[in-house]
Amino acid sequence: MSVRLLRLGKRKVWQARVAFHGLRRSAVRATKADAREAEAALLQELRRRTGDLTAGGRAPATMRTLFEAYTQDLENRGKSEDTVGRASQTAIVMERVVPQLLTKSISALTEADIFAFRQAREAQGCKPSTINRDLRTLCAMLRKARPDFRFPRSAFYPEDDTRVRWLSEEQEGRLFISLPSPIREIAQLAALTLMRRGELLRLRREDVDLDQGVILLPRAKTGPRPVVLSEAARGILATQLGKHDRPWVFPNPDGGPYSGVHVSRVFRDATRRLGLRDFHFHDLRHHGATRALNAGFTAPIVMQLGGWKTERMMRRYAAVTDSTLRRAAEAVSGNGSWNQSN
Repeated sequence: MSVRLLRLGKRKVWQARVAFHGLRRSAVRATKADAREAEAALLQELRRRTGDLTAGGRAPATMRTLFEAYTQDLENRGKSEDTVGRASQTAIVMERVVPQLLTKSISALTEADIFAFRQAREAQGCKPSTINRDLRTLCAMLRKARPDFRFPRSAFYPEDDTRVRWLSEEQEGRLFISLPSPIREIAQLAALTLMRRGELLRLRREDVDLDQGVILLPRAKTGPRPVVLSEAARGILATQLGKHDRPWVFPNPDGGPYSGVHVSRVFRDATRRLGLRDFHFHDLRHHGATRALNAGFTAPIVMQLGGWKTERMMRRYAAVTDSTLRRAAEAVSGNGSWNQSN
């Protein structure tokens, strides 16, 4: 357990961090005393959740009960509805393709069962990336319930490093123009700030400090973190906040946050109209990271912009483009006409 001071420009906040039996939680408070209180509350919550997940010290008996416990644990930990939904969807898929696995005892699960699930998904014609997503859910669940089980890494498909995850300026402009408001503004901020879709959809007015030019994300995927805003991002947020007085920055017509499914559907329809068949909303985060990397900023800087913990993970999202490699090749060749503005 720890309490530390975070500085965001002239603003100071206190972060409480707690770890218990492999689970972690954090909270941000205005004062150190409040953070200490939050620290105690978080520890009590983790103790309760650990008991909930293991059903009073007994591991869930079957894969079905493990799915239920894992999904509940994600909700208790404040994970986004997209994350919880993916876990639930994996259970639905397993019910459809290999229902016998759901009734199987967790203690009797073998590597062969994992490959049987993968084979059934292959037979459905699923993309490797979709199968990998389901396998990551299974791996995360079993890591808690059966720490002795060695999940077969060979079950995962190699990552596809050839798929284009960034847009040209012309493509970017056409895409944003084609999107309706406020999906357009949400997408623009995703590219400008490298924020995730769920972070943007659940962004609250109180988390935005336009004077300091920062957003404080109290529940980001990798823990609380500040997001530094460019002038363009500040302008979008100022305009959006001036349209209403609701707590959500991007409220839907009913006043609540938009669903990730709706935003992804609108975005997918727009990309398909433009002929961008394999460019998803999350790729806007890749797009922004690639822009920063190719503008000459170092990997540690881009990591901080996007909130990545490791350079390896950041490199999965950002790529060096051909134009950057061409400039580097000219520099190596001693081309005197080469310069950073080419």
